[in-house]
Amino acid sequence: MKEYNEYVTAINKIFNHIEKMKVGWDNLDNKNYISSIEEYKKIVSSCAEKFKSTTDSSLEVLGNDR
Repeated sequence: MKEYNEYVTAINKIFNHIEKMKVGWDNLDNKNYISSIEEYKKIVSSCAEKFKSTTDSSLEVLGNDR
């Protein structure tokens, strides 16, 4: 679960910084680049859910060794 939390924290930091850049930059090219990066947010979120389910299932397997 620690790895999942670190992953989510890192992703949140990245997208928080992107949001700050979006507000601070007025160059149209830069805003277009930011928009293309933001398109990946849903993909990254779904990967986080997959990552969480694999870490949870591996913990269950370890708990069933009795």
